[in-house]
Amino acid sequence: MKSLFYCSSKFLLLNLCCLSISILGQNVPPSISDPEELRETQIERQKVFDSIIEDPTNLENLFNYANLSIIVGDLEAAIGIFEQMLIYKPDLPRIKLELGVLYFRLGAYASAKRYLDDIENYDPPKEVQEKVKVFLDQIENETRLFKTQSVVSIGMGLSSNANSGLDTDVVTIVGDLGAIDLQINNKPKTDIFYNAAFSSQITQDLRHPRGDTINYIISLSRQVYRDFSNFDSSTGVFSLNRKFNLLDNEKLKVTNQSFTPSATAFRVFLQGEELLRSHRIDLDWKATLMDSGSFGLNFYLDERDFIGSQNKTGDFVGVGLSRSIIFPKSGLFLSYKTNFEHFYATSSVETYIKRSFDISTRKALDSTTFATTNISYTDKDYESKDIFLGLRSDKSLNIGFGLTKIIDLCWNADMNINFSTNKSTIGLYDRSNEGLAVKFNYLCIE
Repeated sequence: MKSLFYCSSKFLLLNLCCLSISILGQNVPPSISDPEELRETQIERQKVFDSIIEDPTNLENLFNYANLSIIVGDLEAAIGIFEQMLIYKPDLPRIKLELGVLYFRLGAYASAKRYLDDIENYDPPKEVQEKVKVFLDQIENETRLFKTQSVVSIGMGLSSNANSGLDTDVVTIVGDLGAIDLQINNKPKTDIFYNAAFSSQITQDLRHPRGDTINYIISLSRQVYRDFSNFDSSTGVFSLNRKFNLLDNEKLKVTNQSFTPSATAFRVFLQGEELLRSHRIDLDWKATLMDSGSFGLNFYLDERDFIGSQNKTGDFVGVGLSRSIIFPKSGLFLSYKTNFEHFYATSSVETYIKRSFDISTRKALDSTTFATTNISYTDKDYESKDIFLGLRSDKSLNIGFGLTKIIDLCWNADMNINFSTNKSTIGLYDRSNEGLAVKFNYLCIE
């Protein structure tokens, strides 16, 4: 037994030497955000490691090293320590609990379940049993063939231009008799609206080594106005996509690559009458870059059918780029999107080219409150003149500010303020609006 213990200790020491080669390893984000504090923790971790070299069976030092590894995000190093401890001391339920939690955090659910199940054999205290049950329930949820995530939302808001009134006082129409000025009486009016929405995503695990999935998404929404009921609308969306997780590319220095083709159909109803229907195909590629941000490419074809206006019916062809950056020191998440699309309408007057960009930010104010900002700009140029109104070109700008508050595990709330304006070479299409909206979201639908 003594020789076995001695060999196990040497085996542990050998593995610790391997760990020392990657002492700065990290496989999840550190729990410390301050760079100086993180550096001091790394120095302390190295000191504990040096003491383990001298005394590889000192449980206190082993625990300290494992805990410091967890703090700096090197879960694999902590797992290595705990696994070696079990070689010569297999009856340590606390170690098995730690291993179960660490494997869970790394997404190795089979290994996590093996250790968590074994804890029951040691008659643990009630609080430990409850903790184990939470993890086992989550593992069961994560490893199901089909997983469902659903959200129900209810809210209300205020719109300064609920009737889609025009900003201009005069619209000029050019015809055979010359220019005619029309006086506009439809000015913007304020109204309150109420909305409700339901969305659900079913994810099918394909049991593929890369973790590929099929996702089925349905979304239903309804918005009604207190006074301008002629603008009450409903929307129904169904989407299906197949996510292919690709291998990392060392040459391009990208990880977490995915390619996702998708098909989407939606319907829009105005006062119960169908207004618009769409059938869309998307091809998306995304990857994580060296700065932990992401980069994406999107190509799409969209067939639009305006039920009451066949001149506006046509096909979109578009391409988009997206980029996100994470700033660890400030905790700021920044994303940028740009799109170029061509709409081929039945009528040449309604055919246009659109260029747009969108910049948004998200920052945590505390552990339960997040602030967001959004700026989007669109430039739309029509290709043919209208015989009465002339050649049309639109420019629109939207600025939004939001707060998200996590109320509890099932509820969160969103508050948004938006300012939008649309300027056009044809005054008939000049519009602006300011809006305030509050929405409550319930996430715990079984």
